[in-house]
Amino acid sequence: MNSRAPIGAQGSGLIYFSSVPFDSYAQRPHFMASAFADHGFDKVMWIDPYPTRLPTFADFSRLGTRPPAPSHANDSRILVLRPSALPIEPLPMAGLINRIVAWRPVLVQVIEFARGTEHCVLAIGRPSKLAEWALTHVPHQRSFADILDNFPAFYRGISRCAMRIRMRAICRKVTDVYCSSSQLALELSPIRRDAVVVLNGYRTDNLPLPSPSGKRKYIGYVGTIGEWFDWPLVRSLAAALPDVPIRLIGPEFVARPADLPANIECLGERPQDEIAALVGEFAVGLIPFRINDLTAGVDPIKFYEYRCMGVPVWSTRFGEMRTRTAADGVHHIAHDSIWQHLWDAANRSDHGFPGLAEFRANVSWSKRFEPILARARMASAERDAAQPFVHGGFPVTRDSHSTQTSHLTRQHNGRE
Repeated sequence: MNSRAPIGAQGSGLIYFSSVPFDSYAQRPHFMASAFADHGFDKVMWIDPYPTRLPTFADFSRLGTRPPAPSHANDSRILVLRPSALPIEPLPMAGLINRIVAWRPVLVQVIEFARGTEHCVLAIGRPSKLAEWALTHVPHQRSFADILDNFPAFYRGISRCAMRIRMRAICRKVTDVYCSSSQLALELSPIRRDAVVVLNGYRTDNLPLPSPSGKRKYIGYVGTIGEWFDWPLVRSLAAALPDVPIRLIGPEFVARPADLPANIECLGERPQDEIAALVGEFAVGLIPFRINDLTAGVDPIKFYEYRCMGVPVWSTRFGEMRTRTAADGVHHIAHDSIWQHLWDAANRSDHGFPGLAEFRANVSWSKRFEPILARARMASAERDAAQPFVHGGFPVTRDSHSTQTSHLTRQHNGRE
């Protein structure tokens, strides 16, 4: 277990059980931790995730590999803990065993951190036994779960069952639940009808202006190429448009298909400070995700990344992308799409985006996190239990899903 220099104790504090390591490329958890530090929380403790499933053969093949260098500046206001753990979490007594053999130093630091604050908030980005223990044993005034994915869908067998049980248990215990998509909130509505949708966003400060049409020549993709990436769809697109360069940017965690068309260019992972310029060369931004349990609850950040640079989007109908239309700059694609027709239409576009400044303001991370920060400052759940909370977010229930989808569409069009 490693940590950065400790921070003096006073005022309000956040203990954040992150879903991603601190030393990974900047994602929603990084921007959330910084937002709390920017808005009145004197202390922020970030706890890296540890293995919450049984190991697989692929895990052993990655032993000895170095994680990529972080693509964001270290924030001295954030204390980072990196707990170790035996990879036994789904098994009975796993929490007790890890508390004895691995977590004692972490437990001491977490409790001392909480006791050194007047107002402590526990935030859980990925369900785990350590986070569940903290909800019971660490003194705090507020707690929330920020559900970013259908976590059980990433696991198999006993690991999947254990994660499903743990996620529901944590969502019942916390004072507030936030979900990054309407589908995730809908799935949790039987146990948390007050779950609030807080969509993803993008780092919009210091973005360059969109490139003129003459500089846009690629159909491009930015992001991880994992098991959710629809390689057959991309191959069919490339084969149908052999003279159009297709540029894929990001780490690859699944094997490339054999005999890729020559117009597909794989650049691999690139530094974050280069991405805006690369996206600026896209005539179309591609989101070719498979439609399955993994993607049903996803609000892809790359949608905001593309649109913030004035790039139209071709996306499959998954997750939050199902609700977006041509008014949002989105055209839906499938294996039977008429690619030449879509490409001709994209070339006729002038890539104008009259509402760009408003769109960037509305999807900035600081704007997105306003409802979470407002709720986190409250002293207790009892004060607001009598009335719904709708400041910047909105609760979702089975009865309100169609209304909420309409709200999403208006919001994405910049009319809210």
